Amino acid sequence: MNKAAIFDIDGTIIRNISSERVFFRYLVEKNLITFHDLLRFAHVFFNNLLFFKGLYVRKNKYYLKNKEYEKIVSSISECFKERISPYISSAAVEEINMLKDAGYMIVLLSGTLSPFVECFRKHCNADVGIGTSLAIDNKGIITGEINGIHSYSGGKAKIVNRLVTEYNIDLSSSYAYANQYVDVKFMRMVGYPVAVNASPLLRLYAKINRWKIIEF
Repeated sequence: MNKAAIFDIDGTIIRNISSERVFFRYLVEKNLITFHDLLRFAHVFFNNLLFFKGLYVRKNKYYLKNKEYEKIVSSISECFKERISPYISSAAVEEINMLKDAGYMIVLLSGTLSPFVECFRKHCNADVGIGTSLAIDNKGIITGEINGIHSYSGGKAKIVNRLVTEYNIDLSSSYAYANQYVDVKFMRMVGYPVAVNASPLLRLYAKINRWKIIEF
């Protein structure tokens, strides 16, 4: 069986910023999203908030609706190089390299957009990268919805189970690195959970359960 080291991205490999929030501001600055796009996004956001669809709020990609997928991927690549890659923790990269040299399969698992995860995967020389996939129509146009499992909260646990089957992973000898309490659902599946730059609630949970706590 294989052993894996599974890393969250936002707040873990990068600290104090969210890749998708940075991208949102980047699109506004570059005039790549219109006022109409923002109104549509806000309408969907508040509609779901009113109906207590808290998790769906994070699935709201309607600011990208009707955009060409390939153009958005290109913009993500540019944004990553200019605005995000400087924030990647050197300590996180060192940890990844150490585990990779020790024979661990490196998995990046994040709720951020899949093209961003692919940028991180290449930068960190990870083996597998899984993020939130945008739904596109048969003409390559983004619909505003997501495609497949939302890799956030319980969705991450489902994806880890899928990875176990796909790559024959022994979770008892594997690591998981994350910074938020919401990630406990997949962290407690592995033998070696590590709280990184931990939120107060995750730090408390980690202390109670005697998990390793580190800063990147």
